[in-house]
Amino acid sequence: MQEPFEVIVVGAGYVGSSIAYHLCTAGVKTALFDRGLFAAAASRANYGNIQIQDMEMENSIEMIQMAAKKFETLEEELDWKVGLRRIGGLLLIENENQMYLMREREKVGRMAGFQSELLTDRELQEVEPLIDTSRLLGGLYHAKEGQVDPFQFIWGHLTRARQRGLREFYGVEVTGFIENSGRIEGIRTTQGDFYAKLVVLCTGAYTRALGKTLGRDWDVRYVLGQAMVTEPVGLALCGHISSASFFEQGDEIVGGGAVIANLALSQTMHGHLLLGEAMYTAEHFKKDVPYASLPGVGRAAVRYFPAFGKLRVLRGWCAPVAHTSDGCPFLGPVPELEGLFLATAFRSTVIISPLIGETVMQWFVRGNCDLNIEKFSPERKNQHAH
Repeated sequence: MQEPFEVIVVGAGYVGSSIAYHLCTAGVKTALFDRGLFAAAASRANYGNIQIQDMEMENSIEMIQMAAKKFETLEEELDWKVGLRRIGGLLLIENENQMYLMREREKVGRMAGFQSELLTDRELQEVEPLIDTSRLLGGLYHAKEGQVDPFQFIWGHLTRARQRGLREFYGVEVTGFIENSGRIEGIRTTQGDFYAKLVVLCTGAYTRALGKTLGRDWDVRYVLGQAMVTEPVGLALCGHISSASFFEQGDEIVGGGAVIANLALSQTMHGHLLLGEAMYTAEHFKKDVPYASLPGVGRAAVRYFPAFGKLRVLRGWCAPVAHTSDGCPFLGPVPELEGLFLATAFRSTVIISPLIGETVMQWFVRGNCDLNIEKFSPERKNQHAH
């Protein structure tokens, strides 16, 4: 039998790497598992944006308030440059319904202490000089969101965790759990069984399938999101830009394999433009990109930034992006399954990762945590089946 760990973390993306780092820093004997390499799924396809205005507004405000503060000292704490830079976030408003939704979002955000502001169509060019405003009513703007390099963020956390004793198992798929009298004692994998006092699932779109091995039907859904990257150019964008149409689409984003392309546009510190995103629901995890996706993404970008029309696209990619029907994550212990903890399906993963790493560590080490996680219980709708 493998020597037991104190905690097994499954999923080596943003959240999993942060949890592993915080546990190891607290002296907890920790192992990290992933069916691929680190940042192999949705985290590798991520823009790295620290988004505030995207928050779920009913239950997640406290979480975002606490999470945003963590980035003030992140690089100093890690002693690692994660490519952190402060950039604005802009949600473009294309119709009156979106204007209503953004007014409500501005009101709630300001009450929570976030300095969002509605801009008129004329004011948009003050924050994004290249934008064509002829089809826009305005935008919701936050001047101090941010961006990190996804790979440096994850690699920095893993490097520091490794220095504190982290064991890593890549290319090892979790196939089930070791269950004994209602307690999870470890995981079953393609490389054998591994034991631990606590198993933490940071498994995104794969969470629902793992739950079914335990007779649970967790409401973790996913879409396949597609994006692409262009050749590098000089400074063209001042912030991250997306469409307020994301907030009109409801729980079921799109079905039947049809593709919806919305605007999600950023520029990396190296000058490449990140163009997205097209989405469609699927019952598979294939990384192919449907034919209609990339032209749709291109049209969405050029619609408001015609100056980008002749840029060459270097590559495109696809990744499964998890979400829940109420827009809240699954964060907390699983009732009636002692030893299992979920930390998955976050609406905006980058901003919450440092906080969630600390939260899971606190919960394991001292039995409670600074963040109130009760509202994010994996069984909040009593979904488990027996």
